[in-house]
Amino acid sequence: MSTSFEGLTLHVTDVQRARDFYARLPGLVLERERPGEFALFRISDRWLGLLRTREPGFHIELAVPDLDGAYAGLREKGIEPRDRPRERAWGERTFVVVDPDGHLIEFQ
Repeated sequence: MSTSFEGLTLHVTDVQRARDFYARLPGLVLERERPGEFALFRISDRWLGLLRTREPGFHIELAVPDLDGAYAGLREKGIEPRDRPRERAWGERTFVVVDPDGHLIEFQ
C-alpha cells in the first residue's frame, strides 16, 4: 500500500497570531481559514495546518489510497486506532492512531 506524507498540523492556542506569523514566511500561501479555529497553508505540494487547541503539539497527516484497508491492516498488526474512519466536519474522511509517546497520526 502506498502512503504519502501530506502535511503537518500544529496545535496552537491562538490561530490568528500563528497565522499572522506563518503568513510572513517565504513560500507559504494561505489556502483556507476558519477564523479563530483553523488555518491551512500550502507549501509547494504539501500542507501546514494551524489548529486551535488548549495544549501546543502537532499531528502528522498520511494519505493512503484505501482508508478502510489501512484501518483494517493496522488492526491486524496490533495497532488499535483511536477511532473508526469517519467523515469529518471539514469534508475529509479520516481516522487517528496514537503512537507510544502520544503523538497523533491522522490517516486520510
